[in-house]
Amino acid sequence: MIFLIIGGIDRLVNVSIKAKSQEEIQEEKVVSKYPKINLKTVTKQTDEYTYSINEPDIDSENVNKPINKWIKGQKEKFIEEAVQNKEELTDGMRADLNIQMETNRITEDYYSLVFRKYMINGGANGQNTVKVFNIDIENDRFLKIGDILDLNKDNLEGIQKVVWDELHNNKEIQPYLVVEDFNQWVKHPENWEWSIDRKNFSLYIDEYKIAAGAAGAIEIDVPVEKMYIYLQKDVDSFLKMPKEQKLEKEKIIQQEQLKLDTNGKYVALTFDDGPSPDVTPRILKTLKEHNAKATFFMLGNQVDYYPELARKVAEEGHEIGNHSKSHPNLSKLGPKKIKEEMDYSKEKIVEATGITPHLLRPPYGAYNDHFVKYAKENGDSIILWSVDSLDWKIRNAFSVKKKVESSVAPGGMVLMHDIHSSTADALPNLLTQLEKEGYQFVTVSQLLNWKEEQGTGPHFGSLK
Repeated sequence: MIFLIIGGIDRLVNVSIKAKSQEEIQEEKVVSKYPKINLKTVTKQTDEYTYSINEPDIDSENVNKPINKWIKGQKEKFIEEAVQNKEELTDGMRADLNIQMETNRITEDYYSLVFRKYMINGGANGQNTVKVFNIDIENDRFLKIGDILDLNKDNLEGIQKVVWDELHNNKEIQPYLVVEDFNQWVKHPENWEWSIDRKNFSLYIDEYKIAAGAAGAIEIDVPVEKMYIYLQKDVDSFLKMPKEQKLEKEKIIQQEQLKLDTNGKYVALTFDDGPSPDVTPRILKTLKEHNAKATFFMLGNQVDYYPELARKVAEEGHEIGNHSKSHPNLSKLGPKKIKEEMDYSKEKIVEATGITPHLLRPPYGAYNDHFVKYAKENGDSIILWSVDSLDWKIRNAFSVKKKVESSVAPGGMVLMHDIHSSTADALPNLLTQLEKEGYQFVTVSQLLNWKEEQGTGPHFGSLK
């Protein structure tokens, strides 16, 4: 009986140890630093060759299969050439292939997998090449360069210049550049090896592609701010740009867009008295649908109540001007009260958007010498208008549309208000009609630059 008890205890202990071991083994599973991506390094050594290859294992068949197909192709081609060229390798040398994967996690779901391949397979020198896979792991897809850059003809020329300048300004690369080779390579962005993050648009260019062999493989980082004007519109959201960077991006784009065609047909749409939670979002939606930029002259009191709406106006690439704190008749105020009104509004705009407004519109278009002096001392411009839509008076969408159509001229500035529903109602048809007539919609600053108007003003825009 004692024996049986001891034996029973022994069996229980063994079962307990076995169960514990199984439990411990289950708990030992190691999780990758990069969600949904695991990595193994495969090595092999024979009399003819050696290789060491990073092979990713990605939780997406759509993504994983093409990457591993590329790796397999590189390996098979190397082995075939190694066997063919073994007579060229002397003194006990073997062909060698090394493929290293560099993982750059740009956002939670966007990765750039940069494969650096070094191969020596006969001859004195090895070959360095780079292959990049940009993957959106959440949406189970590869990113193409057209998803990132707007590659229309005009943009492509600008991108080519930016890339050339960046290469040419690099003292280590510049002496070896071959202009003819660069011109051939740059025409085919679909073949570029690239990646992008919030700081840089990076290009990886193989040996001999655009430069003499002494330059080696070229990797160049173009500051992303130099590419803002060429990015697709949704890239800032895709890259999870912080709000400050989005605003900086829009500022740079606005500055670039100031360079308008001298023969263009432009008009500046302006909206006063907002931002308004009921009307401003509707106006923004219509402007976006027509790819139109406008200038919003905001009241400090309104910005104080709706700072996120003011920020949204700025983030969507529109210009913001100062319309005073509380809409008084400035022509009846002294210098102290004028300063209080304008400074308060300026501070609220800066606080909400990070932008310091330098365009001033006096309420009712009424001002005095004290207001002019304030503008001069602050380096600001006084902006009035050449077309009054009368939306503040007639409150009828059809009449507002007709009034603007009948009065507008190239180079004009149109006065509207983003506090009246009838204005938001009028805008879609108004923009459609003006587009048919060949107009493009720009900010006040763009228009002033195009008309070569500077200084305090006042500036009115062109009359019909």
